Amino acid sequence: MWFDGGFPWDKSDSECFPDKCMSNPCHKDKCIPDKQFLMKLVKCLCILKRELEQCEKILCNPKFGLKEIKSEVKQIEVNVETILEVIFSPTFGLREIKTEVAGIEDAIFSPTFGLQEIKSEVAGIEDAVFSPTFGLQEIKSEVAGIEDAVFSPTFGLQEIKTEIIEILANQGIAPYLSTGPFFVDCLEQTLHLKVLNYTTSSQSVNFIIHSLANCPITIGAITVPLINIPPCCAAFVEVPLPGEGERNLEIRAELSAASQGILIYAATKTGLPNCQGTKVNEFKHAEWAPLTTFCG
Repeated sequence: MWFDGGFPWDKSDSECFPDKCMSNPCHKDKCIPDKQFLMKLVKCLCILKRELEQCEKILCNPKFGLKEIKSEVKQIEVNVETILEVIFSPTFGLREIKTEVAGIEDAIFSPTFGLQEIKSEVAGIEDAVFSPTFGLQEIKSEVAGIEDAVFSPTFGLQEIKTEIIEILANQGIAPYLSTGPFFVDCLEQTLHLKVLNYTTSSQSVNFIIHSLANCPITIGAITVPLINIPPCCAAFVEVPLPGEGERNLEIRAELSAASQGILIYAATKTGLPNCQGTKVNEFKHAEWAPLTTFCG
């Protein structure tokens, strides 16, 4: 502590006591102040002054001082006023919100289109869905019946397609045509094939030559394709006849479409392909037999 007994005075003089110094004027000249205490007091005052100056700087700061605080307080007041205006607005304030909430409540509890009516309609839908006569179970049963009918081997899609092919064949329109079996002698060496496209789109025909000596006839079959024949154009080719000597053959034509506008022709001749020879067998378009089924 700076002093003893609560008084900052030098007690070296035995005649100087606190009560004498304070009450008896005759002893005041003998009471000497404590210099060390005074220096500390001055230092404290300097520190206090510096702190006060720092406080003044903070208070007068343009960014966060009193002026800025007052500005922000004013802005808060403006915001509060705006909020109050919104809250008490007759068009979208609390009163209007309460009105709309009341309207929602009326709609929810309406006996004609509210929750009760919705629940009633949902119950009706559930009854319909789970009905044993026309609900999901019955629908699934009917769908299963349709699937059985569609995939039936006797009257399903496969049988329908077969019958359609037969109908087209009976009308002379089929995607598969055949020369039927024919005989080739030793002199016949070349097969001449021809396609005339009278349709409005490009067409293709695959000629397949079968040797009837093979069983099944698909063994060793030779395919001669004539592809992408433009509309109103023809394509032809000559190929060697398979085998040697006397033999029995059949030529099948697979058309890209069942159309009366695709005309085909085949002929056998003596001599090598693309060389002079004599025509022997000839199969004009009208002589080709339509196929409802085929091998291979």
